[in-house]
Amino acid sequence: MGEGIVISADIQSKSKANLVHYTRVVLDPLTMKVMKSGCDCEGYTFRRHCWHIETLKQSVASDEKVREEVMKAKEELMRIEEDIARWGEMI
Repeated sequence: MGEGIVISADIQSKSKANLVHYTRVVLDPLTMKVMKSGCDCEGYTFRRHCWHIETLKQSVASDEKVREEVMKAKEELMRIEEDIARWGEMI
């Protein structure tokens, strides 16, 4: 299967009023668990973790619309995997 389902957001900085941080998580399409994450903030650069990532994870877990979109992507990935598996049966 591919990399997973990428969810990204621009999250407002707490320390700088006019700054947003590009934050992303990659979900495993089968388990819906975070496989990878990243953020362009200084905290992530030094510690490989930050509150922006936690905020995005919470949003994914609690926002019904986001969860619906993730489930649609998961279903599409599963259809693609089934198609690929059938190609092997044709040979």
